[in-house]
Amino acid sequence: MSTPSNDKPLFRSVATFVAFVLVGVGVYTWLQATRAAPRQRTAIEQGRPVRVLELAPLEVVPRVVGYGAVEAQREWQALAQVSGTVVEVADRLEPGRIVQEGTVLLKIDPGSYAIEQGRSEAVVKAVRAQIAEIKAREASAASNLKIDERSLELARGELARVRSLYEQGAAPLTDVEVAEKAVIVAEKTVQTFRNTLGELPATRRVLEAQLEQQQAGVATTKLELAKTEIVAPFTMRLREVNAALEQVVTGGQALIVGDGIDVFEIPAQVPVGSLGSLLPPRRPDEPRPEPGAPSRLESIEAIVRLEGQGVQRAWKGKFRRFGGIDPNTRMMIAVVQVDENREPGAQPQGPRLNRGLYVEVELRGPPRADCLAVPRAAYHDGTLYVVGAEDKLELRKVEATLVQEEYVCVTGEVQAGDKIVLTDLVPALAGMLLAPRVDDEGTAALQRAARGEAS
Repeated sequence: MSTPSNDKPLFRSVATFVAFVLVGVGVYTWLQATRAAPRQRTAIEQGRPVRVLELAPLEVVPRVVGYGAVEAQREWQALAQVSGTVVEVADRLEPGRIVQEGTVLLKIDPGSYAIEQGRSEAVVKAVRAQIAEIKAREASAASNLKIDERSLELARGELARVRSLYEQGAAPLTDVEVAEKAVIVAEKTVQTFRNTLGELPATRRVLEAQLEQQQAGVATTKLELAKTEIVAPFTMRLREVNAALEQVVTGGQALIVGDGIDVFEIPAQVPVGSLGSLLPPRRPDEPRPEPGAPSRLESIEAIVRLEGQGVQRAWKGKFRRFGGIDPNTRMMIAVVQVDENREPGAQPQGPRLNRGLYVEVELRGPPRADCLAVPRAAYHDGTLYVVGAEDKLELRKVEATLVQEEYVCVTGEVQAGDKIVLTDLVPALAGMLLAPRVDDEGTAALQRAARGEAS
């Protein structure tokens, strides 16, 4: 049996513990009853950051870029038209050299042709002398004929007088016979000169025909003699030289090949149908051009560029014609012409165009005004992403009126001032909230592309 002294401390401990618990519960209850209600935080929706540009009408220059190898518009091949030994060669006659028009490039031995020319000219002189002799004989015969015709007239008069005397018995018969003989002799002489005058013109015509033949022979020998000199018909760059001093050449042999350096052509390969985009659409009321009238394609200008190994130069050109379709690449060939004429004495401004150079050709059409242009990457198969009211995404339907490598001109559900989204949104959901930021650099790049300036 426990004593009362041991139960009192235990009781006091339990009572103290219970008191503390009651106080704690009371304090907690008071705090819960007096604290303020917690504030509710509103959730804020974040917009998708995107780059935009403001749509504005621009004047654009349609362009198409192609590539091709340079060709000389004029090519020349010197064929030996006569046979012989090369006796003279121009200084530094070698491939790559530029020779001026009229330069004697080489000369074939003219000896035999000069001899033949001299012989032909001598024959011509002889025939001319014969013709002159015939003409002199004709003049002499005509003069003698007049004299003898007068003599015949006198002889006939004398015969008539003698016969009259004979019939009167005043003259013997012998006088009549003598007078008759004189008439016969005079008639014979007159007939001889008449025959001569009839024969000499025929002989002269034969000699004149021979003269024409011999003169033709002289012209032929002169031509053959001229063919012994090979002369540059225009200023050119030599491509091939197949002749040397003391070399024997034969007719038809190719001696020299050269290319003109004034006008060049570049058959540039461009996509099929691309040239049509360089010209404004034809109006429905615009009449069709008449046959032979200038083509609208003649308004297309060209810029030919050469770059590489520290060399950079550009030339202005013109579209000239279609060159068909390349069967290997299935690309259309647009032939561009470049005029490389330089004034005499002008200082070179850079490298010349040369046959075989591979160049870039940019074709440009007339400028088009009021083009609503957007970057090519912002055009999504007939749809533009536009920042609408309250910065919500709108999908607008548009139609491309001009498609270029860097931009597209559009028309449809957009207008100047619309904010076009440049950022590629995946997925692009209509109504999604956007945080647009104007892309000044992208806007400037679009303007440069529209003007046809290099990026």
